[in-house]
Amino acid sequence: MGSFTKNYDVTINKLDDQLSDLIDSGLDFELEKNGDVLTISFEDGTKFIVSPNSPVSQLWVSANYEGHRFNYNPETGLWSDEKSGELFSAYISRLLSQKLDTEIHIS
Repeated sequence: MGSFTKNYDVTINKLDDQLSDLIDSGLDFELEKNGDVLTISFEDGTKFIVSPNSPVSQLWVSANYEGHRFNYNPETGLWSDEKSGELFSAYISRLLSQKLDTEIHIS
């Protein structure tokens, strides 16, 4: 398993666990993991999709008709948006907080 795959797997599994905990706490959204792709679905039909792009070693997020690409920094162990520099955890926390109208913190 390459380092990209390992880093992505650790991130997506941690996100899956944290999102499952939020669902268990009563927040209203659905979560589906199909292979390496994680889909977060809401009652109004909105979906956020987190997927790997192995050829370019990026984590991709499709949400609100936009795509964001995140690069892994081995020195910090964090994923950051290739354009804005925003950390993946902050980005996904902000998306969920806005959609669910409550403060969400994903680490």
